[in-house]
Amino acid sequence: MGNYNHAHYLVESIPAILNQSFRPKEFIIIDDASTDNSVEIIEGFAKKDPIIRFYKNEKNLGNAATYIKAYELITGDYFNIAAADDLVLPGLFEKTMALLAKFPNAGVCSAITRKVNEKGDELDEAPERPYISKIPCYLPPEKILESFMDDESWCCAGNTAIWRQKAILDSGGFPWEAGLYIDDFLAALIALNFGACFIPEQLALHRVLPGSIGSKYRADPGAITERIDPIIKLMRTSYENKFPEPYIEGYHRLKLYEQGSMALQNWQESMAECNTFLDNALKSSSFFDRWLLKGNKVLGGIHHRLLKLYLYARLRKFNWLMIRRVFLRLMKKFKAK
Repeated sequence: MGNYNHAHYLVESIPAILNQSFRPKEFIIIDDASTDNSVEIIEGFAKKDPIIRFYKNEKNLGNAATYIKAYELITGDYFNIAAADDLVLPGLFEKTMALLAKFPNAGVCSAITRKVNEKGDELDEAPERPYISKIPCYLPPEKILESFMDDESWCCAGNTAIWRQKAILDSGGFPWEAGLYIDDFLAALIALNFGACFIPEQLALHRVLPGSIGSKYRADPGAITERIDPIIKLMRTSYENKFPEPYIEGYHRLKLYEQGSMALQNWQESMAECNTFLDNALKSSSFFDRWLLKGNKVLGGIHHRLLKLYLYARLRKFNWLMIRRVFLRLMKKFKAK
């Protein structure tokens, strides 16, 4: 676990790991020069529980460098990458290790994570329904590839994942050079070469916080442009023969779709802001002005929907799984209302 100024979350996230029914061999925590009372909280837990190995960075190194340092300290055969602001739920380690004991060749095991905002309101879950399996299972590499080619879905939720160290070493080592795409990259690298276990149960919580690296990335289509080509190159060079070409091409299309979706979302928000200012500027306007503004909103909405549909048709796949997933999203929104 890496931490930077998440003291108010540590009082939950640390006990959530220490109180698991399957206790880890070690719990490595590195504080990245926090300016709040994080160190005091972590040291308090470390004094009470000998499995905690606590380290402090003398200066702020950033998220990636902190986790690289933590990974290099691992002595176990399996590990989980925890975030200080997330939460593992009861049973994650016990259920995961039991399944990995049953399928020792699997490179990773993951479950479902529930996404919430800073207030604790539920946003969605990862992966989305319908799941790749309704029961705990092992998916061989060919099944992972088949699933991705069918509906571009993946079952590995980062903060629930427990990785087999040997599988990573045999695959060429931890792919830190993948940068912000490391979760996707590592999950595909290991699953496509060793297979993966999956537990269709919510066993972790992921907080989507404003201002976080992930939030900034999800709002910046330019970030994909800057990183997608190096990732594709990495798959075809340093990790040559580890990624089937159909997967690489499908992954590339998926990231281009995400880029287009981000751009359309930003455009929609800009249109809404523009319409608000126009409404305010013409609040004492004539009937013609109001009619024109209303028409502009309607046409803008139609334009946005047509572009989004065209983007999907060009870069994604229409099949029953996708249709069912969209239907489930709509049902969830309807119930929320």
